[in-house]
Amino acid sequence: MSEIYKYRYTQISTFGSLPTHKVSISSTDGKTKIIFADNTFIYGTASDWALSHSGLDSRKSIWSEEPKVFLENERRRLELYKASHPSFTTESGIG
Repeated sequence: MSEIYKYRYTQISTFGSLPTHKVSISSTDGKTKIIFADNTFIYGTASDWALSHSGLDSRKSIWSEEPKVFLENERRRLELYKASHPSFTTESGIG
């Protein structure tokens, strides 16, 4: 059975944090999926504060709907982050 994830918010990268990512929550078990600009992902957690304040988000729910310049910039930042953090690995897939 495949899980269905619902978009909650986009977390913009700040200095020292994960690259900009979209956060989706599983409708069945509340598992969080963190999707990056190259559509790779990791599973993680989102704080209660972030989830309850996610209504403030004004970004698109999927990366392909983002403005091209923003998407290209975030892909470049993600590549730099992965290059400088070799132990950071993501799974491939459509986010």
